[in-house]
Amino acid sequence: MEILELLRRRGRCSAETIAGDLGVTPNAIRQHLTNLERDGLVVSQPERSGRGRPALLFALTERADSVFPKRYGQLATMVLQEVQEMGGPEALDEVFARVAARHASAIERDFAGLGFDEKLNRVVSWIGRAGTLVEQSESPEGVKVTIHNCPFRNTALKFPQVCTITPQLISRLTGAPVSQSDSIHRHDPYCSFVVQRPTDP
Repeated sequence: MEILELLRRRGRCSAETIAGDLGVTPNAIRQHLTNLERDGLVVSQPERSGRGRPALLFALTERADSVFPKRYGQLATMVLQEVQEMGGPEALDEVFARVAARHASAIERDFAGLGFDEKLNRVVSWIGRAGTLVEQSESPEGVKVTIHNCPFRNTALKFPQVCTITPQLISRLTGAPVSQSDSIHRHDPYCSFVVQRPTDP
């Protein structure tokens, strides 16, 4: 991590420069840089300066940015707090309704002509591709969709309106009523939603 932090601060550097700053041998740094380049975090490029062999300079890749700490959740919470203070809970309801509608509009053309089960399967798969642990199961009330690792957990604990995105999305794409059964905001271990199966699928 020290090498990545140094490259973040200084930009492109040679192995010798990095070694001097960190107080280790150039050979040790080159070995680390080789591993970082293999992992796609660092890229090397020769640069000629005058006569002699060109110097090999190392720099961070776009992928390396993911290694550094992010505060997206904190920023989201701050923004939502301002929205709530400016417009009240109704403003938050409108924001999340628009978020659900925007996501649904982006993919609903792929659902044209499909039956209920295939629509729901596609919605659940789409949710899962975002890195969410989601599963569906039959229940007496309908089809239960369970989300085990909410990616917005910390924000949802402060703003329960976050939990309305998923049921609104499912309802719009399947055309079926959706109710929430479990919620992390109510201190349940996961969130779950019951999708009412149509009588005429």
